[in-house]
Amino acid sequence: MVVAKSAILITVADDFFDMEGSLDELNILTDAVRRWDSRGLSGHSNVIFDALDNLVKETAEKHLQQKKTDTTCFLKQIWVETFDSWLVEAK
Repeated sequence: MVVAKSAILITVADDFFDMEGSLDELNILTDAVRRWDSRGLSGHSNVIFDALDNLVKETAEKHLQQKKTDTTCFLKQIWVETFDSWLVEAK
């Protein structure tokens, strides 16, 4: 289920970067992901960030229950790198 949710989020966010968002919106969204804070987001950017935040929380919680280690910071870092690369591609 985590893989399916991740794939959907990747598809939606990548399409937003490729076709939908303005460069200003993409910069603001990427900055929010770097800070891991949705302040200043609206519309599609806010929906994407909320879905991402929920996915990371859910994934980290499942891993914590199964392996007794918190992977939240690692998951966030992976997503920061992903959004950074999408922003570079968009520019």
